[in-house]
Amino acid sequence: MPTHSKGTEHKHRCQLGISNELKAAIKFLEEPNNHVYYELGGRGPADLVVVNTETGAVDLYDVKTKSYRKDGSHINRVKNKSAKNLNVKIIYI
Repeated sequence: MPTHSKGTEHKHRCQLGISNELKAAIKFLEEPNNHVYYELGGRGPADLVVVNTETGAVDLYDVKTKSYRKDGSHINRVKNKSAKNLNVKIIYI
């Protein structure tokens, strides 16, 4: 008999996703000219917007938690239509 209910499992996955988004934001903030904007609510096409004030580059990122199949192969995630149109990059944590 499982020790977790579906609600508990969903909550854990959400917490893991938020934790990985924050880890990615911290990594980007290690660069002194980067400013990171975080998408609250999780409904937009990107989780993070990274602006480099030196180069003027603006990059959009969708942060995904690394997942593996039973055979050990990596599960690749796909972009939704709006993410494709905005050139959102997927990063795996």
